[in-house]
Amino acid sequence: MFAKSVELPDMSAATRYRLYILGALYSAPYLAMIIWSAFNAAYKLRSVLALAATAVLVSLLLAGCTRTWRRFFLVAFPCVVASVAYTAYSIGFGIVPGHTLGIVLMSASFEEVRGLWTLWQSKWLVLPAVGSLLAYLWLAYHLPKQPIFAGRVNLGARVLLFLSLPPLAYAAHSAPQLVDGLAVNPVTGSLMFVAGQLPRARAEIHGAGVHKVPFNARRITAGEEVHVLIVGESARRASWSLYGYPRQTTPYLDKIREELVVMQHAMADANLTSHAVPMILTGVAPRDFGPAALRGNLFDLAKEAGYSTAWLVNQDLDVTTSIGITPDRLEFPPDPQAGLFGRHLFDDVLLPTYQRELARGGSARFIGIHIMESHWEYFRRYPPSFQHFGDTKDLNLGSLFFTGGNIERDLTDSYDNSVLYTDWFMQQVIEAARKLNIPAAVTFIPDHGESLPGLDAGMAGHGGPVYSASQYEIPAFIWVNDAFRAAHPRQLAALRSNATKEVRSHDFFYTVADLMGISWPENNPERSIASETFAPDLSRQELVGGVLALRP
Repeated sequence: MFAKSVELPDMSAATRYRLYILGALYSAPYLAMIIWSAFNAAYKLRSVLALAATAVLVSLLLAGCTRTWRRFFLVAFPCVVASVAYTAYSIGFGIVPGHTLGIVLMSASFEEVRGLWTLWQSKWLVLPAVGSLLAYLWLAYHLPKQPIFAGRVNLGARVLLFLSLPPLAYAAHSAPQLVDGLAVNPVTGSLMFVAGQLPRARAEIHGAGVHKVPFNARRITAGEEVHVLIVGESARRASWSLYGYPRQTTPYLDKIREELVVMQHAMADANLTSHAVPMILTGVAPRDFGPAALRGNLFDLAKEAGYSTAWLVNQDLDVTTSIGITPDRLEFPPDPQAGLFGRHLFDDVLLPTYQRELARGGSARFIGIHIMESHWEYFRRYPPSFQHFGDTKDLNLGSLFFTGGNIERDLTDSYDNSVLYTDWFMQQVIEAARKLNIPAAVTFIPDHGESLPGLDAGMAGHGGPVYSASQYEIPAFIWVNDAFRAAHPRQLAALRSNATKEVRSHDFFYTVADLMGISWPENNPERSIASETFAPDLSRQELVGGVLALRP
């Protein structure tokens, strides 16, 4: 980093040029991150100055410890490798390695990482990067043991140290921007990621963020069974032909309607995923919802009762970690193309793992599946082969918020296509479970509904502070196979009896537990749709934009 601007006495020309090349290779990640952060609106001047100043200080500190050019570049090699990876990720994904990457690394299997490598279109860039690193290592190893602080280099180092202190002091006037600068520095940023984000991600995946209290649960039924819970996303009841929508958006579910227990009046407890999904998986009602109310979740209950558990996620994993879901097996496929409004992997990415879980055998199994389903951007939620309604060529990232002309019609079309794809996904899940010769049940409940501008008086999306019925009126159903019907006729009769009553998101925690035959001291059978004593929650209390309110 210093060799370019100073005279290097008593050196051969070959050694001098080796130092120039090594200095360029060593400095390249720093220079790339300085340029990238300078043109990135997320970083301020203080952050860029902190990056430049800390790059100099880290290099001077390393030089002071190693004393010779040969040792300097050899000792710096691991830092260079980390810097190249850190810089490539930051520039490639537009964000420095952080919480999301930590979660992916802590949860991804070797097969998933291999699959991600296969899909990465720019993997050819690894070859020149590896070649450059090997050249760096060869050049560094063949350097003579020339001292660093000799002649004008010593003076240059002092000047660099003097010049780096004022910008660092200026950056320190804003602690957040100083931290941002340290995070953008590929060396200190790598250390912060390894020492901070990875342990945090590991702790979250293991449920460290939630104080859990044992349920003292037990299973009152015997034998091998399979229970599947599909947690959907932004499912608008009025757009499903299963509920009378004139377009045939759910042809498969329509076909097997007689096999389903269709909840006619299912209501979401909230119009935000971060509130609705925790209530589904913990049974906490809107009036009690909050961090203090979380003591455990459906996976904890199932594990205590002897179930083998799996959680397959094609969604934001923050919801999973916020309530401390710690299944026996977690599937979270890496998504290199995830955007502002969620992941871009289609939900069928979870089907191979689902098939493996069904085939596991030997124990009672609870399989949870969290899908993207119909979350905006709707046109990204299904493959081109499901483009059945309309044309989405005019839709873009902002179409949901800046409607006009034919956009409202296109939004409805793309949303309906996402429902059609979800229907196909349900078919894969149910038909695979149908092949089992043991009792099996599939329960579907989405987090909340969705407003469409062309159908809901201009309302769009979900999560706002204004109540919209379409964001709370959701589809929900339970399918069971013949073996389950024969083994649990009482529960099936109760389900059919209660299907016309109003059911709420938090009822499904108790319902799925009831279907699994789980009992615990604080169980409330009145909350289970599979119980003869089910009593609808008619409080009309819901979270609207995160605030407790009465339904109009």
